[in-house]
Amino acid sequence: MIRLIIAIAVQAGLTLYQFDIRGAFLCAPIDREIYLKLQPGYSPPPGKTAKLCRSLYGLWQAPSAFHALFEEWLLKY
Repeated sequence: MIRLIIAIAVQAGLTLYQFDIRGAFLCAPIDREIYLKLQPGYSPPPGKTAKLCRSLYGLWQAPSAFHALFEEWLLKY
């Protein structure tokens, strides 16, 4: 199926773009503040916490963050 799409794009002179779906789950920005509970044995410096800046694969917000990123990308191109 992929070869067929590539062949049609080449015949028509189209440009193809690649999008890494697995990587998108890991780099999609999140729209709320989420703080992590650290593993036992690890203690941050005094006055510091662990704040999540990007989406994680197992996070329940990951699909919606990915969808927003993908929709923005589709509208851009």
